[in-house]
Amino acid sequence: MSGPGESGSESLCMQRYTILLFGPAAAAFGQGRVTIEAKANCSCGQLEVKLGEQCPSLEGFIDAGRLAVDQAFVGEDEPIEPGAEIALISMVSGG
Repeated sequence: MSGPGESGSESLCMQRYTILLFGPAAAAFGQGRVTIEAKANCSCGQLEVKLGEQCPSLEGFIDAGRLAVDQAFVGEDEPIEPGAEIALISMVSGG
């Protein structure tokens, strides 16, 4: 049994997610992908929060962009399945 401040079974429910980055987000982060830890089967909204916490340089891109899962935009409440392809699609300007 875990006491206060101990991770216990919580650490067993964590999963690594790799998020693909493009354009200005990739340039700001310095590479085209980032791997973060978040709760297993978390929602897109929860993953966005964790991404911002673990990669503060991407916060502006998260706020102005959307996550795509398996090449489709999904709602914030949509759970992310293990092995899904995740991409941060940030807004771009130009024509």
